[in-house]
Amino acid sequence: MLKKVTLLYFSSTKTTQKNLRAIAEGMGCPVTEVDFTLPQNRQQDLHFDQDDFVIFGCPVYGGLMPLLVREYIQQHVTATQTGCAVVAVYGNRHFDDCLVEMEDLMTEQGFVVTAAAACLGEHSYTTKIATGRPDAQDLVWAKEFGKQLAGKLEAPVQPLEKGKIPGNRPYRERKPSAPMAPENTNGCIKCGLCVKNCPVGAIDPQDPGKVDASKCLKCLSCVRLCPLGSKAFTSEAFQGSVAWCLANFQEPRKEPISIL
Repeated sequence: MLKKVTLLYFSSTKTTQKNLRAIAEGMGCPVTEVDFTLPQNRQQDLHFDQDDFVIFGCPVYGGLMPLLVREYIQQHVTATQTGCAVVAVYGNRHFDDCLVEMEDLMTEQGFVVTAAAACLGEHSYTTKIATGRPDAQDLVWAKEFGKQLAGKLEAPVQPLEKGKIPGNRPYRERKPSAPMAPENTNGCIKCGLCVKNCPVGAIDPQDPGKVDASKCLKCLSCVRLCPLGSKAFTSEAFQGSVAWCLANFQEPRKEPISIL
């Protein structure tokens, strides 16, 4: 077993974090976590060596990596032939080209991508899609994937054969979305949870009802964390997106996918 395993992830609503922690538990070894979700955690440069192993995870936004995640890795994370597993977490539609984009990016940064997984997480727009995922069954699967990954790492790290990870090159188009932001709908007590946990610092610390729509990722971290349910996206455009998701994404239960 390699001497140091690091979980490297962006997880605004904690579903990626849950999946990666379960994988690490299955590996049965101590791990270090680098959670770069918050702005203050995206300043440090990181370099990993051959004695390291990194499990890199992020959510799927529109079939790709969030642009913020891609930019952080390009600007701050490098490696010297470091073994790596990539994990994409999606909300019950499809992970599209996210995993191959992760594979290519990490390879460019000096990693050796030796495994991949597509895991489920509750959809960020609505709790009615992939509700409660990852659930107990998902986490059992993740632990088993971790166990298999640990066994694979007993031998010298080898890259996955190109084309083994599903996805397309060139990737699907990264389409811009209309700026929008959550509103305070009732009872805000200015507790500051939404401010402290916004991945892009879009919420005004003095007045949490003010949100910079040009920065907002629509990750819904603030909506999920608010103890009083005071935050909500009320615009017609957002509600239209939710309605479309509900009409098109609700399918029979999907299972995680592993590539080893």
